[in-house]
Amino acid sequence: MIEKINEYISYIPAAEVPLSSDVGIIYGKKCTYLFDVGSTYECLDFLYALKGNMKIVVSHFHADHTWWLTKHRAGEEGMLPGDTVSTSYEPVKYEKMYIGKGTEKYLPDGEIVTEPVIIEDEIDVSRAENDAGSDEYGTENGKLKLEIIPMPSSHSKGSLALVVNDEYIFMGDSTYCKYVPKKEGVEEHVEYNVQKLKEQIDLLKSIKADKCLVSHEKRIMRPKKVVIRQLEAIYNRRQPGENVIVLKKET
Repeated sequence: MIEKINEYISYIPAAEVPLSSDVGIIYGKKCTYLFDVGSTYECLDFLYALKGNMKIVVSHFHADHTWWLTKHRAGEEGMLPGDTVSTSYEPVKYEKMYIGKGTEKYLPDGEIVTEPVIIEDEIDVSRAENDAGSDEYGTENGKLKLEIIPMPSSHSKGSLALVVNDEYIFMGDSTYCKYVPKKEGVEEHVEYNVQKLKEQIDLLKSIKADKCLVSHEKRIMRPKKVVIRQLEAIYNRRQPGENVIVLKKET
């Protein structure tokens, strides 16, 4: 089910089984812009049904954010329930895909973003209403500005964020920690990189937008000041001489 955020931004909520990211949808006159593509059949049906040009911003390379942009084999970790043969779905057609450095290993057709990329368009309210089945937000069109930015992250190298009209920041999983499995001499844990965390906090403070959309949360949108406060609380746990902040697994 598509949920509306405002008159031109919607999203497909994340799922736990199979694990799937939220999919951001921004409706422009020239193009529909997606932030991630998820991994459920609902996401795939939406991708097939979407009319007109499509541009995709990939937050990072993890499969729950990129599933319908790649090919898979039966038995592969993360396959959807009921998948017993190699997937044979038609490739998703898009005009352009933007990826961070490191994601090209998984999505070689993407345009690598290492510096901010600005896209200008106009809002297309009518198409948003058709997909979400509602006109409660009115019919006013206006300017649409998208800024794709590299986002420092402990969770994944090459993360990207998408800033919409200097008001919303699609963050993906970039605020999350890195999972470290148990291995010889090291217990299972999660951790933040001190330098990356500080860079992320500083970057968020420099962005005008004040609403963060974080994937896999019950409520996708949070005030930026709350996100920064939570990240600063973790950063304040750093220890002298240590380049990571280790948290318990259940944190």
